[in-house]
Amino acid sequence: MVSRIFIPLLLLTLPPATVRAADADAMWISHIRPLLDTTCVKCHGPLEEKSGLILDNLEGIMKGGDGGQVVVPGKPEESTLWTYLAASSDPHMPPKKQLPQADMDMVREWIISLAKPQPVKPAEPPVPVAEIPTEPAAAIDFFLNRAWQRDHVTPAPVSDDRAFARRVWLDLAGRAPSVEELEAFLFSSDPDKRTALVDRLLASPEYARNMREVYDVLLMTRGPDGRRQKRRKDNGWFAYLEDVFAKNRPWDEVVREIIAARPDSEEKKGAVWFVYERRNEHQQLAEAVAPIIYGTQVACAQCHDHPLAREIKQGHYWGLVAAFNRSKNVEGGGPPAVDESAVGGFVNFTNLKKESQPAVVMMLTGRTLSEEWPKEGAKEDDAPEKYEKIADKLRVPKYSRRGALAESVTHDNPLLARAFVNRTWAQFFGRGIVHPVDEMNSRNAPAHPALLDWLSEDFRSHHYDIRRLIRGIVLSQAWQRASWSGPADKPAPAPEMFACAVEKPITGEALARSILVALGRPADNDDFLREMTSRFTDVMPREYLATTQQAMFMTNSPAVADLLKPDPGTTAAALLGPGTPEEHTRTAFLRVLGRLPDAEESVMVSEFLKSKTAQPEAAVKELLWALFSGPEFSMNR
Repeated sequence: MVSRIFIPLLLLTLPPATVRAADADAMWISHIRPLLDTTCVKCHGPLEEKSGLILDNLEGIMKGGDGGQVVVPGKPEESTLWTYLAASSDPHMPPKKQLPQADMDMVREWIISLAKPQPVKPAEPPVPVAEIPTEPAAAIDFFLNRAWQRDHVTPAPVSDDRAFARRVWLDLAGRAPSVEELEAFLFSSDPDKRTALVDRLLASPEYARNMREVYDVLLMTRGPDGRRQKRRKDNGWFAYLEDVFAKNRPWDEVVREIIAARPDSEEKKGAVWFVYERRNEHQQLAEAVAPIIYGTQVACAQCHDHPLAREIKQGHYWGLVAAFNRSKNVEGGGPPAVDESAVGGFVNFTNLKKESQPAVVMMLTGRTLSEEWPKEGAKEDDAPEKYEKIADKLRVPKYSRRGALAESVTHDNPLLARAFVNRTWAQFFGRGIVHPVDEMNSRNAPAHPALLDWLSEDFRSHHYDIRRLIRGIVLSQAWQRASWSGPADKPAPAPEMFACAVEKPITGEALARSILVALGRPADNDDFLREMTSRFTDVMPREYLATTQQAMFMTNSPAVADLLKPDPGTTAAALLGPGTPEEHTRTAFLRVLGRLPDAEESVMVSEFLKSKTAQPEAAVKELLWALFSGPEFSMNR
């Protein structure tokens, strides 16, 4: 009906519904541990065990502290973990802060649930390798079907062709299909038309461009204005990334090239920009590299070992910094290049106990890249024999820290494949198997461990084949599931079950191109893309929140108003041409939303057009704006 179409873009952010966990373990994972992490662990964790109490794990909580037990299962009134939360309590926790009542109630409910018999899930027997399909799409469905059967989850049905086509075009080509493209797919009688469409899009230039746009932001972040993007384009970064995805180059090779920043061919010169743009900010480089090679952030370990994920040490952070701190941008004209010294860069870092330690490159696997340190007081000689003889002006040391890191993380690092698989899964499913994607550590278990293991090993054993992984994901029945539309009294499956489509926002580039296509205009309007991406900056956000700036742009921007003009060949012109209001309503819905209006929408929109016969152009603009400003257009579902 029209009421769900004519809505402003400024969306309301509703508070999450109260969640009642089925058992103490589930409540601990979903609510209690995150609450303690944010409010208590700073003082009662591995960094500072005030009162001898550690609250970052269940063992520490049940052990208690210097004052004895803090939790008595089933008895919140006797548990200081709960009683100290009351506003009137003295002592009161957390100090100088009062928790919301909902959080206090959740702690109380959890303590009560600890005394109840907990549901025991039988240990899942290992899956015989012979039973697992060998193709990614079938393997994905195999593992998820087992999980749904185990947890008694009923998945949504597979989406219809119309929903599938829009979803796959948005995810692979970075835009919604035109009405002509959509109808060609819908009217095809080919029984394998979904596979054919996926293969065609994966081989298209639009796929390579879309993946370049996504990975430019994921690897480099979005610039505050268009100047950073222009420099990336002018210096070959865009061309390099696009070539990677067009040629389906192995991901391990790409990671090696962007870390080493020492191209050996013309087509790889743009890889230097990954290091060069950080302009000798070695800590920025370390923080940018960690999610790529480990799947987790390490910034929390700058001043101390990670407060929650205990396997991430301060040495990991400063070791990554050390891998880059001999590097320096080459200035003074010419293409971007990054020099590297053969000497220096030996630094120490200090922990919270004021103990000094050498910064050596150390993998999360525990392996270190050894390098002989100079003796105390010795002067290092930056002699020519420490460098390779090469034709250009760059100095290439015989022992390169960047090169050693690049080789190590791409040859003996199982986390490289896991990190890419998990991020790619999140790109297409709306959340990772490990979620959030940049917290793949001991505190954040995968929702489907066997599935992540299988996909990671398949990705690695097939030479880091990006296209094979993506093809498997989008051809799986799991990815093709419809959005949840079950009975009102039956909630949708938990998002980590991947039993129905997770609604996710499309990127600024995809939104801009989809608007252009819907309005019958060329999709390569760079000026409009820049306008959109400067406001719609998110790519794979943890949480989507529309902003006032976005709403004002869509409502008042001259750039949007210009697109709504009835120029020849546009959708606006078609709606002002011959035809009844009912016909124009159908045309508008098909071109913008890719579907026909339902009966109520048809009546109400037709009546709206009839009421505006004195101002037909204004009515058409208002109708089109309403259709592409709503969540049905701006979200992929």
